[in-house]
Amino acid sequence: MDPLANLRDIHLPTMPGFWPPAIGWWLLVIATIITVSLVIFRIYKYWKDNRYRREAIREINQLLIEYNRGCSTSQYIVDLQYLLKRVALTCYQRTDVAHLTGESWVAFLDQTSRGHDFSMGKGQSLIDGHYLKDPDIDVEALHKCSVNWIKRHRKVPIYD
Repeated sequence: MDPLANLRDIHLPTMPGFWPPAIGWWLLVIATIITVSLVIFRIYKYWKDNRYRREAIREINQLLIEYNRGCSTSQYIVDLQYLLKRVALTCYQRTDVAHLTGESWVAFLDQTSRGHDFSMGKGQSLIDGHYLKDPDIDVEALHKCSVNWIKRHRKVPIYD
């Protein structure tokens, strides 16, 4: 008689189960959840922090619509100045912005937008355009440079 005939056949071990995953997979899932949460939080914060910009752009576009319906150029400039000042007061200290008029106001707008659209461009009309009876101003260009300022100004402290 063959002694090996009484032995059982070799059985392969079963495949490891899907659950529970190894510790590395748990760490990967946790890291992914944290990363996605942080990205969502940053996007939400950016969206919330720039709400004033979206509202200001809606208002400035409304100003242009009113101008095209027959509003005077002087009134458009006054309303635009008021809107730009409100936006500036939203981001900067009142003591840095509230007293600015004329050339110092357009210099501030240029300084905060890293450009020269207001002191050397179409924005010069903000210096004294509202004092003129019938100013000859390119309202479309002024509107465009003002929208660009609203979109691109930096929210940093102003140093003299």
